[in-house]
Amino acid sequence: MPMDHDVDEPRSPAAPSDGGTTTATLESPEVAPRPSRQNFVVGITIIAIVALAVRVAWVLIARRDFALHGDDFFYHWQANALADGKGFLNPFTWKALGRIEPSAAHPPLYSMYLGVFSWFGFTSALAHRLASCLLGVAAVVVVGLVGRKIAGDRAGLIGAAIAAVYPQLWINDGMLVSESMYILMIAITLLFAYRLWESRSRADAAWLGLIIGLGALTRPEAVFLVPLFGIPFLFTRNLPFAKRFLTVLIMGLVCLAVILPWWVRNLTVFDKPTFLATGNGIVLQVSNCDGTYSGPFLGYWDITCLTADAPPQNEQQREILHGTGVPGLAYLHARDPRDDSELDTDAREKAFDYIGDHLSRVPVVVAARVGRIWGVFRPEQEVNFDIFFERRGKWSSWAGAYMYYALLPFAAYALVVMRKRRVPISPMIAIFALVTITVAMAMGITRYRVGADVALAILGGVAIDALLRHFRRTPAGSLEPDDGLQPA
Repeated sequence: MPMDHDVDEPRSPAAPSDGGTTTATLESPEVAPRPSRQNFVVGITIIAIVALAVRVAWVLIARRDFALHGDDFFYHWQANALADGKGFLNPFTWKALGRIEPSAAHPPLYSMYLGVFSWFGFTSALAHRLASCLLGVAAVVVVGLVGRKIAGDRAGLIGAAIAAVYPQLWINDGMLVSESMYILMIAITLLFAYRLWESRSRADAAWLGLIIGLGALTRPEAVFLVPLFGIPFLFTRNLPFAKRFLTVLIMGLVCLAVILPWWVRNLTVFDKPTFLATGNGIVLQVSNCDGTYSGPFLGYWDITCLTADAPPQNEQQREILHGTGVPGLAYLHARDPRDDSELDTDAREKAFDYIGDHLSRVPVVVAARVGRIWGVFRPEQEVNFDIFFERRGKWSSWAGAYMYYALLPFAAYALVVMRKRRVPISPMIAIFALVTITVAMAMGITRYRVGADVALAILGGVAIDALLRHFRRTPAGSLEPDDGLQPA
């Protein structure tokens, strides 16, 4: 993990020895005066209204009657089942086969959130999509707070404005997928990560662990943020090692405490040991077969990895596999009555067997997955896959791709600016590393990059603010502590 610029450099003589704040600088000690806090509140409120309008318009115009067909089917019906007191059941077997069976195909937090709306009577897919829009708006506000923490009010407002209109973020709010909540969790995680870098307090470490735990209950890979955030923190030099280690330990223990109830539930409900989710084996199997190790789907996924050696045995199975009433994944449960954990274990073993038999191709496949997610390998095909397989919409997918490429140079410049100001960049690097690691192990689909898209919006705000300062030669003025993250 790359270290932050402030790790090896001595602190300014003006810096308090107890970890207080100093004045951040860019190319000179002079920076822009801080707008009033009231102006920031007004600005972020206007941006939040715009963000809500964009997301609601997307849902009402393009997703009002959109058929449920995959993860969206799972979350929608599991939320309704929770509201009806049926617990975390498997919606596929419930709707396709009439069987009520426990499921951990996905972590529980997004279903629980939608279940609250279902409990109040908002049980339609449209209602759940609109509820997801609220998560998206909250994420936009938090993006603004992170940008403000890093570089001041204007950077925060610009970052929030980017997040409000960035298609790679708002597309998810109309798709009924957990990425809507994950975007918010990543934004809050970054906010508390920067609070911890500034304060070095155990309380902020506990808050960070809490948010990472909630993120892991949304998407399992978030649990890797504990080491990705913690290891760089261990190498700072302005605290005794014992205090640094205790801070990271607190973060990890609180994260574990948040995850533990769901983990214990899974260990007691299923036949095979299950941690956060049982969907990982399926992901591995659909991304490790002949169809994904060469040809047009190189580095992507292929449903025939699941079905090639398991043809339908009767009319019911054929109808489930090829019909439109329920997702094709229900077919696995129609053919095999074992529980989620057993199916997951079997799929994972098949995937590992295939990987072991094709080790020479693994580096190529991993490179293709990573290349897809960062837009450097078959980018046009990736957008077309987003349109066809992910059903993310034609104009929205292309607009998202163009805006992603436009943000990349700004993000790179922002990291340079942050290093000059001695603001830690390791939290941002951790998010990019998390995305890369996840995709390398799984598959190269665009929505797996969503954590990095959050970071890109924040960094875009930091970069544009820095450019405005540079080119407008803003009059001198001192930054107050709330105007941006100060080196500890």
